[in-house]
Amino acid sequence: MSTPPRITDIELSAAVERIARRHDRIDDSRRSAMGTAPRDVLDYLAARSPAGIPRWVAAADTADALILSTWCWWDDRRREHRLLRNGRHLGLSLSELGAPLGITTRRGTQDRIDRLDALLRYDRPDEQLTRDGRRDARNRDARQDWIDAHRDEIRAVLAGFLAQARRFADAVAPEEHAGGPDDDPDDADLPSAGAGEWLDELTADYDADDLTPATLAVAGLAAAELRTAPAVLELDAKHRLHTALREVEILRARLAGSV
Repeated sequence: MSTPPRITDIELSAAVERIARRHDRIDDSRRSAMGTAPRDVLDYLAARSPAGIPRWVAAADTADALILSTWCWWDDRRREHRLLRNGRHLGLSLSELGAPLGITTRRGTQDRIDRLDALLRYDRPDEQLTRDGRRDARNRDARQDWIDAHRDEIRAVLAGFLAQARRFADAVAPEEHAGGPDDDPDDADLPSAGAGEWLDELTADYDADDLTPATLAVAGLAAAELRTAPAVLELDAKHRLHTALREVEILRARLAGSV
């Protein structure tokens, strides 16, 4: 099983906010029970009856719920790593630590600790995604070596994603705004409404060839906004935008598994 992409705190908050915004929009009478903690939101969505939930909302919720689930996966790894390290510090043996995890040898427990050390060595869930923050962090992250070694491939994926995202947003924007002069742009659900800021950030990094691990986190934010937009959910599964979205996530997963 491959290592899932790292989910930053900003990506987590954006996913929770998208889910809440959708349920506010459809006037979900049970919305107050959702909460804001990722596990609470996941529990709410899992228990929520599909009655009264439009298909596009359920589909977008599922896409965002997977982001929350991935964040929980990383959070579980952090928690396990902390418990194992604390246990060693407090004098528990490797056998005692491994038993609750189903590990039957001391070597197996040590291997588990070593793997978690490697997995979380460069983990920063609160990664800065502003351009200044990305530049400051660049030289402190070994993932940069992987990016530098695959720069041409990354640029090709990002170029394809940016082209498809901009092309699709330009194509549907006039149609989405055709409702009348009283329409609120914030309620239009344009594919570019939430993604536009992140696409601009991504374009700036691409144009400057200033690619960092946080650049791919920004790409993930833009992809998540697009993937859950109603107009994108209605596209044929073979549409080039869906292909571009998949390629972005494959690239992020490869980066996550590179260190």
